[in-house]
Amino acid sequence: MWYDFYHGDKMSTFGEYVKAKRLERGLGLREFCLLVPVDASNFSKIERGKLEPPQPGTQLFEGVCAALKFSGDSDERHELERIAQLQRGMIPQSVLANEQLAAKLPAFFRTIDGAPISEEERQELIDMIRNA
Repeated sequence: MWYDFYHGDKMSTFGEYVKAKRLERGLGLREFCLLVPVDASNFSKIERGKLEPPQPGTQLFEGVCAALKFSGDSDERHELERIAQLQRGMIPQSVLANEQLAAKLPAFFRTIDGAPISEEERQELIDMIRNA
């Protein structure tokens, strides 16, 4: 699933997700930013959605994960990566790593755009989504 974290009926942004996790851990913004390390004013803009989230693998992203104690293979870290990638307009690596799913992306995007796809492609796409 691309998003596991919801805020009401709306999918969370990177900033909302980080802020929620930061507050769960009892960290104020300034304390958190000292751990990352990052300028609190700039990170506040990320939390409020005024700046784009850091790309996974960057020093800032890794600092956020370390400050939140997200281990390298934790569900929380994977979720944060997915949210950051989606918010940056990228297809999450977890989707691209699945060869079967990645092969169905063209049919998926054609469907979203309203372009016709064959009945066979449609059924394969439905089956792939059900089994994901």
